[in-house]
Amino acid sequence: MSTSTDSQPLADSSSVQLDEIVRSARLAWPTVELCPEEFVTHLVRHLPEDVPLATALAQLHTDDLYLARACELGDKHAVLAFEQHCMTGLETALFRYRAFTDLAAEVKQRVREYLLVGNASPPGIESFSGRGDLRSWVRIIAVREAINLVRQLQRRSRRETAIDDDSLLHEYVTPGDAELEHIKARYVEEFKQAFSAALRGLPARDQTWLRQHVIDGLSIDQLGALYRVHRATAARNLQRARRAVLMATRERMASRLQVGSSELDSILRLIRSRLQVTLRWLIRRRRKDAL
Repeated sequence: MSTSTDSQPLADSSSVQLDEIVRSARLAWPTVELCPEEFVTHLVRHLPEDVPLATALAQLHTDDLYLARACELGDKHAVLAFEQHCMTGLETALFRYRAFTDLAAEVKQRVREYLLVGNASPPGIESFSGRGDLRSWVRIIAVREAINLVRQLQRRSRRETAIDDDSLLHEYVTPGDAELEHIKARYVEEFKQAFSAALRGLPARDQTWLRQHVIDGLSIDQLGALYRVHRATAARNLQRARRAVLMATRERMASRLQVGSSELDSILRLIRSRLQVTLRWLIRRRRKDAL
């Protein structure tokens, strides 16, 4: 098998492993035709950095990357396979919000246009990194699109009722939806690792300020009295520590997940209901580790 320059390191490292990946993808999607060299080049672009090759490949959903790349290139058989694998069954989740009877059909059409057409920009499926499975990734996009659509319809009908993302997610997906819970758990774990690393990177005093405020419940005034500084100074110190740890967390998550700012915002909204508990647990654990 001859490969492009971009894919040469992968081919040279493990041609047997490469052949197995291509074979597996073809078995998974037997009607889809994608040039092996094109697929390998696409794989290389999504390999995690600073990870051994075998481990990096094991972390990727390579069969799904094969299908996504073929869809991006406009292969009609790939589009049909995508429809059957990713779009079938979305109604079960989307029809749980019953105020708008045509909601699911409209959402599915918008998802198709965004992921497979792209209009003036490349098809959205180009951004699929293979870090998670394709079907779950599409479901998250569909739920977010449903939330946006409901908001538009409510504004149009002049009903200004505030909509909470988590409440809507509850409407679209049953509490026992194992697939979405798995997605949430995965991203919460990513957040835990990124936040822990960011917290460790803070100066010791900033870590202490956060612990005393979040865990011990000290107010701005109490922190000011404790450190004998004006409350405005205490507020600035606390805000600086918060901003530093959250910015570092976002940077680490974006790097680990290889997503853009808007997609990262969607992920954080998805797991928002768990974040406060997670933050308290992480800061409390860091305090115990420091003892």
